[in-house]
Amino acid sequence: MSPFERRPCLSFIQLSGRTYLRYSIWARCARGHNLIELSCVLVLLLVVSLLGMDVGVIVMGSSTNERTCRDAARAAAQGSDYATALRLAQAAVVAHPVDGYYLSQPAINATNFVYQDFGGNPPPNTSPFVSVTTSLRVRVPAPVLFAGAEFNPSNGLMTFNKTYTFPIVKTQLYLP
Repeated sequence: MSPFERRPCLSFIQLSGRTYLRYSIWARCARGHNLIELSCVLVLLLVVSLLGMDVGVIVMGSSTNERTCRDAARAAAQGSDYATALRLAQAAVVAHPVDGYYLSQPAINATNFVYQDFGGNPPPNTSPFVSVTTSLRVRVPAPVLFAGAEFNPSNGLMTFNKTYTFPIVKTQLYLP
């Protein structure tokens, strides 16, 4: 018997409270189909769970960088000069520990750190401000190659940058 021929199947049917055995050479047997369906569903479930892990770690890294930058800018706004503000911002960054494998420790980009107090004499309609930029690297746990689309940014590492600007709370007032 070739694999394309229909094989006879036995099935049970129930009519008016009685169960009958039905023998048909045209009925499809369900043997083996469940295993094929189960394996297809498991493969799809594996791909979806890997993408879910990737998205979860990426969202966690983005939100950690956002919170760290906001807290660092808020702390730097308490400083009375550039050096003090930078030290306060770095102390705020250290207060946000991460696991170190999937998320790197957030860092302040010192070249983009701006402390503008206008020498205690700001122009009209302008207030003194501090601007802090932090960066954080995220390692994607399961780089997925799916249907030709590659989710593997630079060897599984992504970099998030965030900049916050806060008004300076404590300024030195220079009176003429």
